[in-house]
Amino acid sequence: MAPNTLKPRLLTGDRPTGRLHLGHYVGSLVNRVKLQHEYESFFIIADLHTLTTRPEPGHIKDIPLYIREIVLDYLSVGIDPQVSTIFIQSAIPETYQLNLILEMLVSVTRLQRLPSLKDMARDAHLSAMPFGLLGYPVLQAVDILLPRAQVVPVGKDNQAHVELAREMAHRFNNLYGGNTFPEPIALIGNVPTLVGTDGQNKMSKTIGNAIYLSDDAPTVESKVRGMYTDPKRLRATDPGTVENNPVFEYHAVFNPDKDEVEELKARYLTGKVGDVEVKTRLARAINNMLEPFRERRAYFVAHPKIAQDVLTQGIRHMQAEARETMEMVRSVTGLSYSTEMFADEIDLFGEYDG
Repeated sequence: MAPNTLKPRLLTGDRPTGRLHLGHYVGSLVNRVKLQHEYESFFIIADLHTLTTRPEPGHIKDIPLYIREIVLDYLSVGIDPQVSTIFIQSAIPETYQLNLILEMLVSVTRLQRLPSLKDMARDAHLSAMPFGLLGYPVLQAVDILLPRAQVVPVGKDNQAHVELAREMAHRFNNLYGGNTFPEPIALIGNVPTLVGTDGQNKMSKTIGNAIYLSDDAPTVESKVRGMYTDPKRLRATDPGTVENNPVFEYHAVFNPDKDEVEELKARYLTGKVGDVEVKTRLARAINNMLEPFRERRAYFVAHPKIAQDVLTQGIRHMQAEARETMEMVRSVTGLSYSTEMFADEIDLFGEYDG
């Protein structure tokens, strides 16, 4: 991929902890497909981040499988490797190097003020805060600053993490001089939260209330049939509630036939349509949306070298960017002395008078 240096740079990505679902699509993927043409886009598969809450060998063993699934999902929804860079976080050695340097530029107190860390510890059922989880936002800052990204699309709940990366870039530049790092800004969009099929929690792969982008048509139909709806409605002739009804929330998002949606709402409110028909039409709308994704995914599954080459080229591109960034970092900090010594550019002992 030939990067377009005239465009501002963007970074965002996902942790490989499972397959991507409809919540990921409406919350971020659909926006990424659009933004990739406006920005020089870097999409990180952040496997190191999974270790902060799931360091067990059994979870690590599954990471390659989920990386494969995420790459296929990216390509199937329209992420274009000709204009975007897809890479794996742990394949970039400079990630560890920059992480160590940035850790010295932030206090424990500052990290403890981020409420998201406590939420992550709670959700992972951790009785104490691991050092790695406390440093999670620093590693996120590394992800952003290593490709020298200027914008980071996030929801409001992660805005504080981008602000921390901005602070760290500012402090680094002030401490060492120059403008090594752009000060990134959060690109806050109207990111909807999609309720899961259980109607109680946000769609989540860990809870098991998700419809995945890779689900086949019968699976989607089965999951939609089992969706939570108006619990007070016992018969199809009973007037139903549309507001906060997950089935109609999904219709609003995934059914492009707005006239049909309004007609179903009117009939539902007056007890003139049953849940079966409403769900059948919803399953049809979701499957119509997913069908092009399935076709592209099937093509890439049948031609695995394409996806492998996309990931290989993306990693190589990011490795080159990371090397350039770290050369700048070593130069402005003065940490280049070790590489210069081994390149015979300096002699530590020639003038030794101790």
